[in-house]
Formats: sequence, structure tokens, C-alpha cells
Amino acid sequence: MANSLCYETDTLFYMLKDLGDKSGRKYLILDDALAVLYMNDLYTELAGFELEDIYRFPFRSLLQQKILYHEIEEIEERLYKGKVTKAELMHTRKTGIPFYAGLECLPFQDEQNKTKLVLVFVKDVTYIQLQSFVDRLEKEMFQAIQNEISFNEKIQLICNGIDHLFHRECFTAFVWEHEGKCQMIQSNVWHPGKTIQYTLEQSVERTCYEKLIQLRQVVVYDDFSHLHLHRPHKDLALEKEFTRCIFLPVGKSEGEKLGVMTIYFNEQDYKNAVYSHFFERIVDLIILAYSYEKKQQQIYSLAYMNLSTGMVNLNGFIGRLKELKEWDGVIHLVEPTEFSRIVELYGRDSGEALLKQMYERILEKCEEKHILVGRFVSSSIILYMEKDEAETRHMTEFLKTLVEQPFIVEGRSIYITLKSGGAPIRTGQSIKEGIRHAESALSEAKESFGTMARFYCEEKDAQLEKELLILNHLTEAIKHKEITAFFQPKVELRRGRITSMEALARWTSPVLGHVSPADFIPVAERAGLIREIDLQIIEQVLRWFQRRQYEGKHIVPIAVNISPEHFYYPRFVEELEQLIKKYHADPNYLIIEITESLGLVDVKRAQEIIKKLYIRGLKTSVDDFGMGYSSLSYLQKLPFSELKIDRSFTSRIHEAGTLAIVRSIIQIAYNLEIDVVAEGVETKEQADVLYQLGCKCAQGYLFYRPMSFRELEESNIL
Repeated sequence: MANSLCYETDTLFYMLKDLGDKSGRKYLILDDALAVLYMNDLYTELAGFELEDIYRFPFRSLLQQKILYHEIEEIEERLYKGKVTKAELMHTRKTGIPFYAGLECLPFQDEQNKTKLVLVFVKDVTYIQLQSFVDRLEKEMFQAIQNEISFNEKIQLICNGIDHLFHRECFTAFVWEHEGKCQMIQSNVWHPGKTIQYTLEQSVERTCYEKLIQLRQVVVYDDFSHLHLHRPHKDLALEKEFTRCIFLPVGKSEGEKLGVMTIYFNEQDYKNAVYSHFFERIVDLIILAYSYEKKQQQIYSLAYMNLSTGMVNLNGFIGRLKELKEWDGVIHLVEPTEFSRIVELYGRDSGEALLKQMYERILEKCEEKHILVGRFVSSSIILYMEKDEAETRHMTEFLKTLVEQPFIVEGRSIYITLKSGGAPIRTGQSIKEGIRHAESALSEAKESFGTMARFYCEEKDAQLEKELLILNHLTEAIKHKEITAFFQPKVELRRGRITSMEALARWTSPVLGHVSPADFIPVAERAGLIREIDLQIIEQVLRWFQRRQYEGKHIVPIAVNISPEHFYYPRFVEELEQLIKKYHADPNYLIIEITESLGLVDVKRAQEIIKKLYIRGLKTSVDDFGMGYSSLSYLQKLPFSELKIDRSFTSRIHEAGTLAIVRSIIQIAYNLEIDVVAEGVETKEQADVLYQLGCKCAQGYLFYRPMSFRELEESNIL
């Protein structure tokens, strides 16, 4: 074959032939046009071609070119440039059956850098490719398991992989028994358009596959046109001009069949022993996916179901809502007001029975509507209703229909009331955010009596965001002592003399600027930071006492507001006593002011603490008097030194009813020998009326606004 070559090329040809023969490997020699010039007998055994079959044929004609056209072009370009090239490509045998060929191409050039001949070593790497593919597929399967994708998607992962492995020269699907139906999962590598509408899973005729599912071994049909198969699927395979078909049975266990893998193809030699191990590992991956699915279902029953009521729990509810793909409705949280009392009286099982009856009634009332119901927490139910303006507007009426009839608990008929919080939720919105909004609305509903529904409003969320922003900076503010004491004098109404002052916490943040105490004090109380603020204000007051004493200046008593949390703190009195000693202060000048509306619920404990303060020489004052729940009844039990009438009474003292209440408060305090201070006095008329009623002291903008240490010293009012 070398006779037609020039001398130089002829010499090179025999050199390459000698090199190839000595290697003991399968090889070809290509000419300068990359056409076949020579092959050895080992290559003939592998591919089945004789030299005369493909002499001067382009080497690319031996390769599968449907998908690899650009890759083959790149290889040829490299060879023309004289670059050694390695590749693994589908190679065609003389029979038409392809195999994976490992190619090692060695180009040889002349002095003008033109490729004259190419020595190509060829190796059948089909087995290696198959095993490497399954190794990759196995890793992807474990990743899919970790990501908790569905069984159908895992099977599609396998089908897609097989189609890609053979460069779409096949079409793969899996048929299995699922929930009493014969289901097909197919690859989505093909997009057949009009012939068949692609879906991840579709029902197929049982009669087509019931015998195939029971197969015990791999079956290959060289012609499947006569087989009774799922028609659209079969038509697609025929449209792609596939003529052959393999059925690969998949068993769950010995004697129990799960399904059958179907692969349509043309030329692939699936009967070859090389594929036996490949098929075994594919089956193992399908069984792995199925076994994990069964385990997940068992876990779902535990992790996503409330077994005592038959409802899905919160995780299950969220999962089912996500399955809807799109939603435009309302999330409601519904809670029996009496749940905790029923549990206390009759036990936890009775509470479960109550929720189960509620669940059944909700389903009955909403039978014709799309609704999801689940267990939210131990005492409440969560439900999703598609958006219905009338139902949203009248949720309270809907709740009332649920409780028209009594519930049966421990053989007793019990009437209950319900509280509900609702929040709209739309596609794209976080489900957890919607639930949070519903919780916010439920909290508001609980503040009302009887059966009541409330709906989330964005203004409340803005308030929560504001509180969170304050909280983020408050810890640093306490750490760097940014919160300072301001003083507002209390004035004797008859002579205008300052009798004492109140220390008020004020905060100017370097980031937020001035923050109102009405904003940061409630945040500090909820976050458990209020005690630190109280202590810092007390220390500032005690340092002021110490400095004034050292300078020989006049001192008046100062009242410090103490939060309920701090007041009931076990070491409150001891810590206070230590601070007083630290600054060598006279305790008679310190007044502990307690908010009556919040702080005196536990009257017995409050009595003990106030007595301890009294013994140590400290006076006590009750702030915001008249705003609590039992004001008059506990005045005689608690030895207060001072009583402060809340500013809400002062502002409406011109009203006859308010005037009567204030008169009564002043008279009771006088009889109990308790000093009275009226808060929030802003006009001379208010001051005159209070004085006529017997109030001796007042505090408010009519006299002085709160002032800082520096302003107090510079004003020289003491």
C-alpha cells in the first residue's frame, strides 16, 4: 500500500508500521488527508474491517458523528498542527455495532510542518467507559439522595444518563407498579414535540407491561414492532428509527418484581458480555433509589405526620403546600381558647381528641373547597384556603360555625371559643414568612374575648422590623453606656418649690440618633436587658449624689423607675444596697418607683420586697396609678411612700367622671398617709384643679421638661 507514496513518506510509513508492530497493539496509519492507509490484524479482529474495506476512507467515517461532529473536527485540527491527541469516541464496527474506542494519535510532520502520516493506536474501552459512567451515576444518585429529590427524578437521572452515554443513540424509560397503577418514567433528553408530550411520569396500560415486569432475566428483541407497548412511547421510538429493544427486569427482592427498564436502540450490542455487569449496577442503583424512597416514606410518617390526630404536622403541611407549585390564598392558625384548661382538667389525650374533632369539622365545612389542614403546634391547627374575599372577610363567622355544636371530651359536651390569625400568601412568597405573619395576627386575636379572627397588617411588620433594629444596637448601647439619665423635677403646687426629681432613661445612638424610651424600653424588657439599664441609671444617680455632697451642694430625693423583671429579681435589694454603700449615698434620697399596671401582680412578694426597702431607708413610689387591675385593694397592703396619678387622668381632669376618680384617689392616699404626685400637668388650669382637690405635688411640662445632668447644673434651679 506504500508504493504510491513518495520516498520520504514511504520511509516514514515503514518506520511507523515497524513501530506499531513492535507495540503489540491495535493500530492504523492515516495519510496526510487523515484517510486510512494501513491497519494491522489486531485492529481487524476488533473492528471487523479488512484493509480493502476502508482503504483511503476518511478515518472520521469510522466514528459515530451524529453528536461528535465538532469534537472530531477539533481532533483533526490538532493532528494537522502536529499535536499528539488522545480521545475516547464511539467507533463503528463493520457490523454497524459501535464500541467505545480509546484513541492515541501520533502525527508526524515534514520540514514544512505539514502532517504526512498519523499513527493511531486503538483500544476497546467500552467496559471501562461503562463502569466509569456507572461510578459517576452512583455519585450523582447519592447527591440526589442527599438533596432529597423525588424517586421519579432519581429514575429520570438514570434514564438521562444512559441516553447521554450512548450519544442519544437510544431512548430509555422505566415502567413500574406504583399506587396500584402502571407508571412510566422516561428520560427528558428527547423533546419529541408533536409526537408525544413530555411528562416526568405518566400512566400506561397495565396489559402492555404486566408480563414484562415479571421477567427474570434480560430480554433483547431485534424487532419490537410487533410488541404490545405503550403506543405514544413506541411511536416515538419508531419515529427515531430505533428497531431493537431491551427489557431489563428490576427486582425489589427475591421473587418480587419492581419494574422493568426499557431501552430502544439500533446497533448497540447489548447481548455482549461486557454489558452484563453494567446492567447489574444499573439495577442496583434503581433498587437503591426505591429502598431510600420507602425509608423516606417511613420517616415521613414519623417526621411529617401527627399520628394521634391523623393530621400532617407543620413540616408535612409546608411540603404539601409546596407541591401545589402555585398558590394564592390565606394561611390561618386556629387555636381553641380553652385548650390548656382542657388538658389540665382531662389530660393531654383529651386535647388531642379536641383538635382531631376540629380537624374533621373543618374538612366537612370546606368539602367543596381546596384546603390544606395540618397540626401547627400542640394547641393549634394550621390551614391554607384558596383566596376567597368573602371567606376572608367573614373568617370569624366561619369559626363560629365550627363551634355551634359542642365537642365531646371525656364523654362530656364542651363548648369552646376559637382564635384565628390569618395572613395572605402568594407564589414566590416565603411560606415561613406567611406563617410568621399569621402568628402575629393570632397573637392579636388572643387579646380579644370570644371567638375572633384577625388578619395580618404590614404596619405591624414594620413595627417588628423597627424593634429588631433597636435590639441590634441596644446591646452595644448598654456596653458603651450610651443610655443616660435625664431629670424631671416634681414641684410643690403651693410654692413652686422642687421637692424631688424623677430619673428618666434617655438614649442617643451614634447610628440611630435619638431613640424614644417608648420604643427602646419595651424592647429591652422583652430581651431581658432592662435590668442592666436600671442599674446604669441608678449608678448615674448615685454618682450625682456623691459629687453634689463633695461640692457641698443641695440634694433632693430622686426617683428611679425599676422594671417588674428587675423588681422581682432575687438579689434586687442586696445589689441595690451594695451600690448605695459603694457611693456612700444616703438611702433616704433614693426613691424606688414601680409601675403599678405591670409590676404588682404578685402582691405578697411585692409586699416583702417593699418592706425590705423600707427597713434599709429607701422610699417607694407607685407609678401610673389607676392603670392596673386592683389599684385600690392593694394600697392598704403595700407601704408606699408616694403615689403618682397617671397622666391619662390629668389630661381629662376637666371631665366630671375623671374628676370624681382623681378626687377619690387623693382622698384615699391622704387617709393612708401616702404623698400624691400628679403626672403630665401641662396647663395652669390642670394645676389649679389638682391643688383644689388636695394634691400637693405635680410633675409635667408646665413646670420643667426632662433635662440632662449638664442642663440641670447650668439651670441652677436647686
